[in-house]
Amino acid sequence: MTEQPEFSRPVKVEHMTPGNEIRKTIEPDQAERDALVGRLGILGLDCLTADVGVHRMAGGHLFRVEGRIVADVVQRCVVTMAAVPGHIEERFEELFALEGYEAPEDPDNDDLPEVFDGHEIDIGELAAQILSLVLDPFPRGQDAAVEPVAGGEANDEERRRPFEGLADMLKKKN
Repeated sequence: MTEQPEFSRPVKVEHMTPGNEIRKTIEPDQAERDALVGRLGILGLDCLTADVGVHRMAGGHLFRVEGRIVADVVQRCVVTMAAVPGHIEERFEELFALEGYEAPEDPDNDDLPEVFDGHEIDIGELAAQILSLVLDPFPRGQDAAVEPVAGGEANDEERRRPFEGLADMLKKKN
């Protein structure tokens, strides 16, 4: 059984013709935001808005989903453990391919399209995934000072040079 995403907004695309677009602006309700807070391991999600366009590309096998998310989040400071508010604005573009689609080999492009069944694309789940990728992995509050580690920075004279004595050893040998 497949688990239902916390923020699900499926868009039916099976009858879209190439060149057409479906555009939607979506926002999670309070219960969905609370569920996303738990999933993302953050303290709060005050708002999340995604403006998303779905395009069926020429040939009909690929769908381009592009858009922008805007979110106000609250994360825990990694130094003081205090709440750190943050504002996120991020543009994104993802490709989706029908099952059975063979992507042309391109050694310069390792970003393969997401394969799906061809019926619907869940733009809510995509927005949640994009948000998870752009969250600050090490949020710090403005008053979070990090003390330098003793011995962490050495000036040029104090830097250890492991091969410093090698030249002298070679001279003695010759």
